[in-house]
Amino acid sequence: MATRALPVGLLLLTLVLDAQGSHRTSFYVLVFALAAAAVGALSAFGDLVETSDGFARLEAVSSGLAVVFVLVAAAARGQTAAAETVPQVAVSGTVGALLLLAAALLVRTAVPSLRRAPVR
Repeated sequence: MATRALPVGLLLLTLVLDAQGSHRTSFYVLVFALAAAAVGALSAFGDLVETSDGFARLEAVSSGLAVVFVLVAAAARGQTAAAETVPQVAVSGTVGALLLLAAALLVRTAVPSLRRAPVR
């Protein structure tokens, strides 16, 4: 569960830091969110291989798309020389990834059959 919740928290922190004007710090948090989203997407893909139901498919696809959105947002931020501004595509990518990951996290917590069985 932590591999799915961490990117959501980091993306929220990125948006908060942008709103406060700490654009350089938000870029580094976004890079960490990219790594966390990639781990979450790989975990979702592993769940898809194990269970192969509709919700697992939806979660794997949305997690994969979210990684692409975060990657585009980080790449757009990395190309700007001035740290005073944030490109619009970076903000859109961050919000899009946040929506996808938050929806997948909500579905995962709302549907009890998607919870992993405890390891014995």
